[in-house]
Amino acid sequence: MPKAFFYPLQWPQDDLSGFCYAHELYNYRYHWHDSDYELCVLLSGRAEFCSGQDAYDLRENDVILINPGVWHASFSREEGSRSLVFRFSDTAFANMCKRGERVLFQLPPSQAQTRQEQIYKKLRYYAALLLSSMEQKARFQPLAARAAFEMLLATICEAPYQVEKTADPNQKNREAVQQVIQFIDQHYAEKLSLDDVGQYIHYNRTYVSTLFKNTMGINFHHYLTRVRLSMAIDQLAVTEKNITQIAVDCGFSDLKTFNHRFRSVFGYLPAEYRQRLNPSRIMRVRNQQVYVSPRDPEVAQKLEEFLAVL
Repeated sequence: MPKAFFYPLQWPQDDLSGFCYAHELYNYRYHWHDSDYELCVLLSGRAEFCSGQDAYDLRENDVILINPGVWHASFSREEGSRSLVFRFSDTAFANMCKRGERVLFQLPPSQAQTRQEQIYKKLRYYAALLLSSMEQKARFQPLAARAAFEMLLATICEAPYQVEKTADPNQKNREAVQQVIQFIDQHYAEKLSLDDVGQYIHYNRTYVSTLFKNTMGINFHHYLTRVRLSMAIDQLAVTEKNITQIAVDCGFSDLKTFNHRFRSVFGYLPAEYRQRLNPSRIMRVRNQQVYVSPRDPEVAQKLEEFLAVL
């Protein structure tokens, strides 16, 4: 589908930014956002969402909110599974936090018993209003989009939350950590240690470890494991390699270690994941998205349903 159905949201004067879209769900795409929140509303079908160390079985109309820095992925469990996504930067709450702080919202994903609670109804309503407004050509469309964006934020703020210290804002430190991330991306398949990274950026291993944790909010080995799992997820879906070979190619020392790491995150073994894949719901190109028009009959009907509630 054309990139036209991906809608950026930009108000630079107020440091507000984000985007929204509807898209098809396929196999896991395991990733994270350093400073963005992500709200997903399942429009149709059934999907498994992995967030942090937890996996959730979401059904039509369910809502899940992902905080910044949390590794996550979605996995289509039925044909025709689609999701509405609203993603926005943590700068949206900057004026309400002290310097060096960030809000983490404690809103559990909806399920059968909670799906019709008021906060989830409102989140679906404003998410639908936002996406619908992006297709309008009216004079005051930007005003409608801004209002929907801010009401979505206000509704999210109704959830319980905690405040955490954010990553180190020092630009020099962030540039050093970006070098580490690039090094990991290039060498994740190898036996990689803090000493290797330290030699690459010319710091000792202890300093690298502390710098990475303070800047990223996650320790080096934890991050490296997540990158390796992200690559393994793709290979399980799009290659015919045996699982031992995938483990080795993605940097795990052996199959036992790979199985343990995989199950600790996704809740089952790599072989079980591969068995659950639907051949027709596999995305063959890494990080590709298939966007769906808000005017698609099924999507439009679902948006109207959400908008009729409030």
